[in-house]
Amino acid sequence: MDKLVQDLDQLASSPDIASDAKYVRFDKDHLRRAASLTPAVLETQTLIKQIDREMHADGKDIVPMWPWASARVTHIDRAMTAILESEDPGFGCEKNAYGQIIELTEYPLGQLYFDVSLLMGKVLHPDQEGTLEHYRVPSKVQLFFDVCDRHALGKYGPHYFKPHPAKRTPDGKKFLWQSFNELIDMIRAEAKARQLDQLEKWSRSQAKQRFDAMMRYVHRCFRKRRRIFVIRMDLYYRIEFAGAVSIEQAKEHHALFVNRLRALRDIRTDLVGGIWKLEWTQRKGHHFHWVFMFDGSLVQDAWKWSDLIDAQWRNVVPQVGGYSHCGNYDEHKNVGTGMIHIDKDSEKFKIFETKVIDYLAKKDQALCLKITAGTRAWGPFTPGGKRTSKAGRPPKSRAGLPA
Repeated sequence: MDKLVQDLDQLASSPDIASDAKYVRFDKDHLRRAASLTPAVLETQTLIKQIDREMHADGKDIVPMWPWASARVTHIDRAMTAILESEDPGFGCEKNAYGQIIELTEYPLGQLYFDVSLLMGKVLHPDQEGTLEHYRVPSKVQLFFDVCDRHALGKYGPHYFKPHPAKRTPDGKKFLWQSFNELIDMIRAEAKARQLDQLEKWSRSQAKQRFDAMMRYVHRCFRKRRRIFVIRMDLYYRIEFAGAVSIEQAKEHHALFVNRLRALRDIRTDLVGGIWKLEWTQRKGHHFHWVFMFDGSLVQDAWKWSDLIDAQWRNVVPQVGGYSHCGNYDEHKNVGTGMIHIDKDSEKFKIFETKVIDYLAKKDQALCLKITAGTRAWGPFTPGGKRTSKAGRPPKSRAGLPA
């Protein structure tokens, strides 16, 4: 394996370094490749980026917080994967009889020592305000944050590893390369103590259980009406009120909103069902994402219904503090919305399943802002009453749908 050899005393002159000491590192073509990025990893990174955009961008307007959250999370996650899929240290060292360094070797993981983007930890970006402190992040990323809090890196920040690894730590007790190796060892030990593999499996299973529950409800709706018109709605608080609305107030407003919907005759007759999801972001506060599934024989456009739903939300939020947004006409959101015939539009139904339902189900496991513990984060909505029209009754055949 090709290596590059440099005079160490020219890089970090110190009494702890022998005059003829060497610094050995792998050449630039030897990149860290603990594992190639699998399709699943790439899909997760795409999901995190999409979630980040939704949290920090209003429509087409990009705000300063985007895309730093997704960039930081994916960068740390990839670095953690490299550490956990290798048993190597970051650095190796040889000393002479006087305790001086005669050769310091930078192994592939040692490149992370110089990775400022990694060592910033929870800081989103050096030129932007904000941290990842209030985010719920993937388990590997959270483990990294927790370990850093116990390591000197958490005390001194990213500048802790700014001097050359052959230099001593601020307290003078050890070399910085030793401290970096300790950080790697702490990460591996903590991953083992937390049974990280099992924790990640559990996290994925939670998302799958949520997805399966949502899809069971979706299939029940499509068994009632073979043709369904899907409308996506987001219910927000205006920015001047959003930060002050507590989780309890948001839940009260939402409960009243749901009751208002149930009381509407058009909703009782034309809506087959819906799914809602509660979220919170620093910019928008508490808000709700909705997927409405209307009888396709009676509803062919979103305008009337988006106005009706918007009116109910505005009516329950005091001081004209509420507003909504219909995603059916957004270029980056309209996939999986509109008319879907379960017997004829299998491809569109698949898009609805993966781009809408699966996205809602996986968000909490990928990247989201923390909400109050124990708060119910999603639920189905079935309108009350009986429909007055028999148009669009489902055929007897239930082929193509699970039991």
